[in-house]
Amino acid sequence: MQVYETMPQLDMSSNYESQPLMQPEQESPFIEQAQAQTPKQIASITRQIDNERNEAKMLYREILNVKQRTQDATIQTISQNVTKIPKNSCNLTLYNTLKGHQNKIAKLCWSSDSSKILSASQDGYMIIWDAITGFKKHAIQLENPWVLTCSYSANEKLVASGGLDNNCTIYKIKPDTSNFPVLEERTLANSNSYQMQGSFYQSVESVFKGHTAYISECEFLGNNSVITASGDMTCALWDLNKGSKGRDFVEHAGDVLCLDIFPQNVLSDNLFISGSSDGSAKIWDLRSPTPTQSFSISNSDVNTVKVFPDGNAFATGSDDGQIRLFDLRSDCELGHYSLALDLRNSASLQHLTSLTPMSPTDTSKGKFSNGYVHSGSLFNSSNGSSSGNMNASFDQYSVSSLRSVIENLGIFSLDFGKSGRFLYACYSDYGCVVWDTLKNETIGAIGNEHANKINQVSVSPDGIGLATGSWDATIKVWSV
Repeated sequence: MQVYETMPQLDMSSNYESQPLMQPEQESPFIEQAQAQTPKQIASITRQIDNERNEAKMLYREILNVKQRTQDATIQTISQNVTKIPKNSCNLTLYNTLKGHQNKIAKLCWSSDSSKILSASQDGYMIIWDAITGFKKHAIQLENPWVLTCSYSANEKLVASGGLDNNCTIYKIKPDTSNFPVLEERTLANSNSYQMQGSFYQSVESVFKGHTAYISECEFLGNNSVITASGDMTCALWDLNKGSKGRDFVEHAGDVLCLDIFPQNVLSDNLFISGSSDGSAKIWDLRSPTPTQSFSISNSDVNTVKVFPDGNAFATGSDDGQIRLFDLRSDCELGHYSLALDLRNSASLQHLTSLTPMSPTDTSKGKFSNGYVHSGSLFNSSNGSSSGNMNASFDQYSVSSLRSVIENLGIFSLDFGKSGRFLYACYSDYGCVVWDTLKNETIGAIGNEHANKINQVSVSPDGIGLATGSWDATIKVWSV
C-alpha cells in the first residue's frame, strides 16, 4: 500500500533568529497610516469605492444585456411543435432489489459495461453487485465508515471512496473468475441486520491525503487519474501512476459539493464540472490554470451536477429545489425546471393528492420515515379525481399550504436518460421525479417502493437500466 500526502514546504534558508519580533507596543505601519488619515480623506476613499462598485454593476448589466440579445429562445419555445409525452407514461418495471447494506446508501454508480453496480454505504462497506442476478461480486470493508462517495474505473479494475476522513482511497478489484456470489446470512437475533460472509477481497492500492476537509465526490478521469471535490473549497487531480497530486483547482468560494466528468469523446480526459455551496458551477480544463467557464446558479447550495449525454450541456440541482439546464456553446441557461411551479399549475394540482401525511404508527401504507407516504405514483390520478383530501385540516403537505411544501424541495441527485429527453431528479420530499426536458413538464415518478428517502439515481451507460438508492439501505434496479 502506498500512502501519499502533500506537506507544506518550509523555507529553511531564512535566518529567523536575525529577524526581530514585533513588540506588543509596536503597531503596524498600515494601522498608523489609517489613523493618520483625516475624515475628508476617508470620505474620498468611500466615494471612490462606491463609484467602482457602480461601474462594476454597469459592466455586469451590459454583459447580461449582450447575453440576452444572443439568447433569443429557450429549449421549451423551440420544442413547441414536439409531441408531448403523456402523464404517467414513464412506468419503469422493478427488476431487482439489492439488499445487504445496513445503513443508508451514500452513492452508487454503474460499471462501464452496465452489468455491475458499485454502492457505498455508511455501514462501512462498498459492495459490487451483479445487476442481473442481484448477487454480490465483491465486498470491501472500509476503514472509515463515514463514506460519502465512490467511483468505478472504466476498466473495472479499481474503485475509489472518499468521505469524512479527508482521504481518497483506491482499491484494487480482484478479477472475477468464479460465478459464486458473496454469501450473506441473516442474523436471527436481529432480523434487520445482515452478516456478510464469503468472498471478501480487499487490496488498498493507494491512499491520497492532502485535502483539509471532507471529500464530497470523486470520479475516475480515465483509468489513471482521479478527480476529488472537497469541503476545503478545492478540487484535486491525483495521478495513480506517479502516486502524487497533479494539481489543485482553486476558484470556488465555498465547499465543493459535487462534480461530474464529460462523456467519452475527444475532450473526455481533460474536462470536468464542479458545483459548490457558493451557488456556482465551473467547467475545468486540465490544460488551463483557471476555469474555462463559470456559471452563477443560485443563492443556495449546488448539490448535484450532471453532464448532458452529448457533452454540450449540463444540469444542476440545488437546495432551492430548482433544476437548471445550461448550454456550453451559447454560454447561457436553456431551461428551468421548477417542481413548485409545476405544482402551482392548475392542471398539476391533482398530482399532490397522492401525497398524504400519516401518523408514524400507521402501517396501512408504505411509509417514509419523515411522516408521509406515497399512495401510488406522485402523479397518479383517476379521471381527474383526487385520491386524497385537498381541504385536509392537517395540511402540512396539502395544496392549501403549498408554501410549506415548496420549502422542502431540495434536490439530492440528477441523471439523464440515454437520449437526454428524460431527466430523473431525486427530491428530498418527493422521491424520484421524471422530467421531460423539452416540454418542461413532469411526466411521472418512480421509486415509491422504497421505505425512506431516495437520495441517489443513476442510469446505466447502455440506457436500459436505472438504479435508485435510498436511506432504507436498499438499491432498486429498474428496467427502462
